[in-house]
Amino acid sequence: MNGRGLPTGHRKRWPVLHLLAIGALLLTTVAGSETPSGDEILARVETATNRRHALLKEFSGSRQYTLHNLRFGKQAAVAVLMSYNQAAGESYTIVTRSGSDTLNGIVDKVLASEAGESLPLANARHQITAANYRVRLLGNETVAGRTCYVVALAPRIKNRFLIVGKAWVDSDSYSVVRLEGQFAASISMLVGAPRISEEFIEVNGFWLPGHIRSVTSSFLLGPTELDILFSNYQLDQGSAAPANL
Repeated sequence: MNGRGLPTGHRKRWPVLHLLAIGALLLTTVAGSETPSGDEILARVETATNRRHALLKEFSGSRQYTLHNLRFGKQAAVAVLMSYNQAAGESYTIVTRSGSDTLNGIVDKVLASEAGESLPLANARHQITAANYRVRLLGNETVAGRTCYVVALAPRIKNRFLIVGKAWVDSDSYSVVRLEGQFAASISMLVGAPRISEEFIEVNGFWLPGHIRSVTSSFLLGPTELDILFSNYQLDQGSAAPANL
């Protein structure tokens, strides 16, 4: 017995029980924070994308397209207002244009292609989903102030709308905040497969395109750079920000 009326051995067991409790708590914490696999990240990205499409039915914004041909030193700049509707896709109103008529014509073709690819069935062909991609976790990096998983993207099919490259995925929302790579198939024999980098910005809880840069090389025109800057997003009043997964 000790001075408090407890068996001497009882007092010695308390530190052991305390350490066991701490150990169990640490194991639970570590298990809960375990890094997901590439396939798990891909599944959560797909869920986050589907949720964004369900919530963000309409929005609008401004875009500035700048096309610069390095071989001939020509440039074109086109400013547009974009309006998106989930059923009808994107539509554009040209505000201003300047520069080379030839390059302006190319920008018009880009706009027509983007409008077609924004329709629901076509849009599904280039989303980051298990149907389109295999992924592999490369590590972690901080991008746009967010802790991100970096995954390698490998298209399941050779498609000019899919990218061989990398994606940076926000570890909280599982939204893509950055993309870079090369299209998996050539646009044409003359142009080849463009290289692309895309950065996203957060708008009212949704991650939307902020800046795209694409570089192509044509047999006739040589290297050409396209920059697209996105700004002045206006979201539909009914759009609610997605909750983190």
